[in-house]
Amino acid sequence: MKPASKPQYASVEQPFGCQPPKPHCPVCGKAVLQVDDDGLAHADPCPHLAFIFVGEAGEFEYRSPAFEKKAAPRRLNDLDLVKLRKLLERIGYGNKLLALEVTYGGMACGPVWYTDVYGFDYETVEDDEEAEEVELCGSKAPDADPVQKVDMAG
Repeated sequence: MKPASKPQYASVEQPFGCQPPKPHCPVCGKAVLQVDDDGLAHADPCPHLAFIFVGEAGEFEYRSPAFEKKAAPRRLNDLDLVKLRKLLERIGYGNKLLALEVTYGGMACGPVWYTDVYGFDYETVEDDEEAEEVELCGSKAPDADPVQKVDMAG
């Protein structure tokens, strides 16, 4: 596959001891995790979230219906971070998928590190644009006149 046709990865490592990540969708800005009263995080997906993969467990915390459909013929168990990258290519995600790979660490019975991957499907943006009313930052997009061209030369 050409690099442009592969899922795109952004890998970041938080400083040791920081709170676990609170990722937000790069398309709509919605937080994709909610923390319950017991301090446990659960998926709270937006329409653009394709999956949440928990590297330590080697399994998905969340899979969107579109992801399920693409991955239906594949085994989704016994995955690690390397196998996840290969899986995303094989099931047809191209460069319209942004995989945000976040590594963070803290202390348990010694230092521990975790890596989670949040997949955002930019192909769903096309579905959003087809909606009758487009919203910007929670309000309806203004009806604006087209920009008029001005001859700056003279």
